[in-house]
Amino acid sequence: MSRIYRAVLFDLDGTLTPVESVWRHIHERLGLWEREALKHQQAFDRGDISYEEFCARDAAHWKGMAEADLRAITDAIPYRPGVHECVGILKEQGLVVGVISTGLTLLIERVMHELDLEYAIANRLVAKAGILTGEVKVNVEHGRKGEAVDLFCGQFGVDYREVITVGDSDGDISMFEHSGFSVAFNPASEKTARAATVVGRGDSLLSIINLLPMDATLPQ
Repeated sequence: MSRIYRAVLFDLDGTLTPVESVWRHIHERLGLWEREALKHQQAFDRGDISYEEFCARDAAHWKGMAEADLRAITDAIPYRPGVHECVGILKEQGLVVGVISTGLTLLIERVMHELDLEYAIANRLVAKAGILTGEVKVNVEHGRKGEAVDLFCGQFGVDYREVITVGDSDGDISMFEHSGFSVAFNPASEKTARAATVVGRGDSLLSIINLLPMDATLPQ
């Protein structure tokens, strides 16, 4: 008997958008990446600092800036081709569609609204009176996206085996492990590819539709 799938949870950076990291994208736009923020990335990659410390150091660079200025940068990030169409097809199938990201709520709030998603979780920059404090509330840690899938399942009354996940990087592997079916979309590494149920490649997100067990999804 075919399994029934009730939800599809996407990674955001690199999957729904062509920008691999919204954190790095903002730093690059502000001219902070090469001379400042890159060293935090390298320290985290070496294991010298925790993910929370990595995020804290990144967010500290933006202390005193207007939240609206950073939002303007994220508002200009385009979607990958086929995103609206792909999400539309999934919703027509009666699936709950959501996003789990180690990126920023600055971007994910816009995406949730524009794609009419039912679930979204990401990391939030703290602002007071519209000015960034330099602090960050970490809601999703690198390598721990599976915990966000579990939160979703608890909130929506869905078994993790009824969830399809889609991502592109090693940071999405725990999300794959906490779902019944997974797609590595243009995987960044062989490790990511091996961790998923199937691998999809292409410029348009629509290319994943034929890979999904759509015949085993709930009718609308």
